[in-house]
Amino acid sequence: MQLDLNARFGESLRPENLRSDEAVLPYISSVNLPGCLHAGTPRSVLAAIRRALAAGVQLGVAVGYRDFLGGGDRYLDVAYEDLYPELIYQIGALDSLAFSENGRLSFVRPTGALARMAGRRKDHAEAIVRAIAAYDPDLPLVLHHSSPMLEVAAEAGLNVIVDYPATSVERMRTSVGRIAADGRPEHSVSLNLDPITAPVVVKTLRELGHTCGAPQPARRGM
Repeated sequence: MQLDLNARFGESLRPENLRSDEAVLPYISSVNLPGCLHAGTPRSVLAAIRRALAAGVQLGVAVGYRDFLGGGDRYLDVAYEDLYPELIYQIGALDSLAFSENGRLSFVRPTGALARMAGRRKDHAEAIVRAIAAYDPDLPLVLHHSSPMLEVAAEAGLNVIVDYPATSVERMRTSVGRIAADGRPEHSVSLNLDPITAPVVVKTLRELGHTCGAPQPARRGM
């Protein structure tokens, strides 16, 4: 089974977070970079992009509510007319930063409260789908395996990468079992890792005969 191994990256300038970023790089094939409205700054994200590209890791943008104080984890009652352009802004900003370093975004991933609430608020789900379709309809959307948005994204014709947790060996084993049981051959699959447990999880995956690498080809050009 070909698995993309993914982790959060570049969310903070605190030394302990930077050390976690560097520690996880050898074990992953893609990163979630913050869209700078809930975490990160253009300067810190650009530095993270450089580190990820130097390690041969693909880039994705984690889009969320404009909630820097809450790190994107607080639900905001945002109107569609405000959320839609803010999502395009985040996608475009990160893609531009990546492009300046000869890279491109390879996926979009809703994060925090936005990812949770998009399953309850149809207008927020539509804002995510339409923002991607407007910016680049070929840009994949990463969704949790139980997200109600899976059906919405499929109906919109977006490419979908299904995400499963793998923040421990136990969760990794459960997720691999779910991947086989779900039987979604039309979807690419990503496992979301924790920097602390990543070495053990990757070692176990290889022992089980799974190969690791981003399933989506990197995008080129602007």
